[in-house]
Amino acid sequence: MKFSKRVVFVNTLIVIIPLFILLVFFTVNGLKRQLENSRKSAVDILNASVSQINEKMETFNLLETLIKTNETIRLYFISPQSYDEEEVISILMEESRYMESAAKITPYLYSMRLFALDPSIPERWPIILQASRLTENDKKEWSFNYHADYLGNQNAAKMPSVCRTREIYKNHKLICYMQIAVKMEDFFPLAYAELKDDNYEFVLQEITYSDDSKRLENISSLERNTQGYVLTNKERSSLQHLIMDSGKTSGVSTLNSWNQIVAWQYIPQMNIYMVHLNLGRDLAKELWMDLSLIVLGIVGFIWLMIFAVRFITNNLLSGIYTLIEGMQKVRQGDYTAKITVNSLDEVGQSQETFNEMTKQLSEQIDQIKKEQSLIADTEMKAMQNQINAHFLYNVLETIRMQAVLADQDEIAESLQILGKMMRYCLRWRVHRVSLNQEIEYIRSYVYILNIRNDYKITLEIDIPEEYMDIEIPKMTLQPLIENAFVHAIEATEADATLKIFAEMSPDKSRIYLSVEDFGCGMEEEVVKKIENYLADSQYERDSTGSIGLKNIQQRLSVFYGDDYKVRIESKVGEGTIISVPVPNVRSES
Repeated sequence: MKFSKRVVFVNTLIVIIPLFILLVFFTVNGLKRQLENSRKSAVDILNASVSQINEKMETFNLLETLIKTNETIRLYFISPQSYDEEEVISILMEESRYMESAAKITPYLYSMRLFALDPSIPERWPIILQASRLTENDKKEWSFNYHADYLGNQNAAKMPSVCRTREIYKNHKLICYMQIAVKMEDFFPLAYAELKDDNYEFVLQEITYSDDSKRLENISSLERNTQGYVLTNKERSSLQHLIMDSGKTSGVSTLNSWNQIVAWQYIPQMNIYMVHLNLGRDLAKELWMDLSLIVLGIVGFIWLMIFAVRFITNNLLSGIYTLIEGMQKVRQGDYTAKITVNSLDEVGQSQETFNEMTKQLSEQIDQIKKEQSLIADTEMKAMQNQINAHFLYNVLETIRMQAVLADQDEIAESLQILGKMMRYCLRWRVHRVSLNQEIEYIRSYVYILNIRNDYKITLEIDIPEEYMDIEIPKMTLQPLIENAFVHAIEATEADATLKIFAEMSPDKSRIYLSVEDFGCGMEEEVVKKIENYLADSQYERDSTGSIGLKNIQQRLSVFYGDDYKVRIESKVGEGTIISVPVPNVRSES
């Protein structure tokens, strides 16, 4: 953000923040009062509904007690064969009238029935029936939206109801089932009533599974009411999770948004949750309207403040803007950036100072580049000059001896090979060559070694043809061959073998070029000493016996970076392998 914008922003906040705090304070307090009133109203309505349900359940308990304490009907149901026909008719008529009377004088009671297990007991419709008419589903303790389908064409007795089915025993023997039912709209009046202000009643049934996990399911038929509101899938899921996550049997909270109030209470006797939902849409509309007007007023005032402060700050800070733009150019790499000096005050002096700084910085950077280039070139030449020049004198001495002891053809061949070697060695302007060129030089080098000595050195090349055109630093493998000859072959003065092979790294970014001898090898302490010497970033200062390796390591660091390290593997009595990593890059020559 520009400096001027920050100034505008800060000055605007000085005025806006107090107004905003007051707005938030009054808005939040008003919202809290509205929410508390809505929550209290939802709890009161729910408590009234639960109270009515408890009254009906108490009525169920009283009627059940009347039946259980009726010894006449219980004795008859357990041993009907002990009564004659007249006694049976009398008992059935008297008990049927008794149960019908109890149903009529009990508020909201829809029906009361007994289902006898003994098939010899005659039916007295619709009060006393055979238990064979009941299905297993009909025998559940509580059923909702229950339809007495076994009553045939008596549609008036088949209205959806809340039905409680209990087992009646005599002398620990099940003798009958008792059903007491109340119409759904009478048992849950608030779920079917015309409530106002977006208030709705719902019933949730708790289902328990064998793994003791619990899930809440809506009884779909109880979702309806005279206003026609039905829970959406999102509301149903949120409602169920809200109750389960709370871990409480009763409570009040918000659903989905701040204005949807939910109150719930668990009724353990029926294993259901009664839920009251207040959508609060009217409340939300009023609050959002007031809040929108306040926000629009503040936004208009803020814009007015921004334009006023911006106009003033732009005039005062125009010189600072040009200074900031120049700094941004320098940050992006333009070290020659210059800005226009448009005043004589402190800002103008800062502009002049900036121009002087960029001028000096540009000159210093150019000087550093020249020095670095010179240092790099000097270091490269210094490393190249470390190649052992005594080798060429030894070769010339060997050729002189050949002139005395051998024929002229052999001398000519030796001179030809020597010429190739000298041309290869003395072309110092060429710092990188192909692997194939380095291998050809090594072949010539080994050829000369075989001329000098009475024993024979066999050179084995195990490098795939596709690696032969990779680019490597010049004279990378020759010092390795020389070290192998001096330390592993020359002391024994016996026929020997040197092997050159190549391996690709797992990520295929590097190729390791290795020289292996089969000499006496080195102790682990010696290998460690050489590795420490190679890890030293200083140029070699003494003759430790591994000058060639140090030369190679220094050139690898200059060309490719410090993570290109020479690798040494050696076992006493088996030989030594020295590996040099180079990038997997093809030579252009």
